[in-house]
Amino acid sequence: MEMRGIQTLIVALTLVPALIGGTASAQNQGEFFQRDRNTAVLERSRNEFIAPPARHGAFHVKAEAELSLASDSNIFATTSNEEADVIASFRPSFGAESTWSRHSLTASASATRREYLDNTSESVWNAEAGVIGRLDIQRGFFVDVAASAEMLTENRSSAGAAALSAEPIEYDTASIAAGVTYTTGRVRVNGAIDVHTSDFEDAALAGGGVADQDFRDYTETRISARVDGAVSPAVAVFARASSNQRDYDAPAAGLANRDSDGFVVEIGVDFDLGGQARGSVAAGVLEQKYDDPSFADIDGASYNAEVEWFPTELTTVTVSATRAPRESAIAASAGYTETQISGQVDHELLRNLILSGRASFGDDDYSGIDRSDERFELVASATWLMNRRVGVQASLTRLDVDSSGAAARGDFDSNVARISVSLRM
Repeated sequence: MEMRGIQTLIVALTLVPALIGGTASAQNQGEFFQRDRNTAVLERSRNEFIAPPARHGAFHVKAEAELSLASDSNIFATTSNEEADVIASFRPSFGAESTWSRHSLTASASATRREYLDNTSESVWNAEAGVIGRLDIQRGFFVDVAASAEMLTENRSSAGAAALSAEPIEYDTASIAAGVTYTTGRVRVNGAIDVHTSDFEDAALAGGGVADQDFRDYTETRISARVDGAVSPAVAVFARASSNQRDYDAPAAGLANRDSDGFVVEIGVDFDLGGQARGSVAAGVLEQKYDDPSFADIDGASYNAEVEWFPTELTTVTVSATRAPRESAIAASAGYTETQISGQVDHELLRNLILSGRASFGDDDYSGIDRSDERFELVASATWLMNRRVGVQASLTRLDVDSSGAAARGDFDSNVARISVSLRM
């Protein structure tokens, strides 16, 4: 399907509200799309163990500080000569939410300091902030706007120069988005546009020299639309489509610019069966077409699914799967197809003690080069809410990465043990 066709479909979907008559009375607006018949273990209200937010004027305000210690067996994600270290982290965070009867405004901010006890050059600051607003036009009709900014560092296990740089690669992101949702009776329509930018700092290499990262700086503009039709108050079918345009600031030396256009079209179903399960499952097709023919296009099946099963009131089982095109950190490859499948079990052993286990598999299939990275991860954790002000979490993580192909990086694995204490204000 050409981009002109997908853009026409998106426009048609966003015009659906104008074609829909008032088929339901006001009191029925939205009742077919409520998905609160089940409550997951991690969502359950625990007021006796969670400090209530402070009231400041028309806002509820909360603050938290997290202190943690982690032991990582392979901090540089290397195949041999693994280097272990202990990392101390401090993460203060802040959030505010309006208490208005109509409209809403939410803001959040956090900063994270990671201090490596032996390898001090790995120590970094990360920070992020965001705001989300909602304007209620009328019942069943509202507009959302959001903006965010992040100052981040790339994980050593990432592709490209991350494993070779003398220090973690720094990058900044910024996003702004707006969307409109209209509901009438059994029909709900949503349209949105968002713009995202990423800006990477050059990487000084451990062996000398500099790896230019300007080829990774880009701006993505995405337009999306979705139409839901309720079969019953518990089940709805939907169709959604999105198009994207990715514009890069500068090509890598000797290579063409990686500008591209893409689309995703999916149909699916979302449901909330009281006492049993809830979730969303969608499948369709995707394509990412690059302006320069030297880069191979990405296409094929697209799917997005997340299903929660509630075998008992104290246990939640979550299964998710996605397949989508991503931007590559490797200059010779414009992008890759990411496939991610995971399963998680959360169990409320006591009212204030939650046990969790997660297993995930990921595959990154690179376009234009002979490389495929497979990731296997196992995580076990326990969360103990001591009282309203203090919580403790302990976790064990095992990561195995297998990289194959002529352009593969070395295989590696790591074991991370972590314990943290959260202090809620």
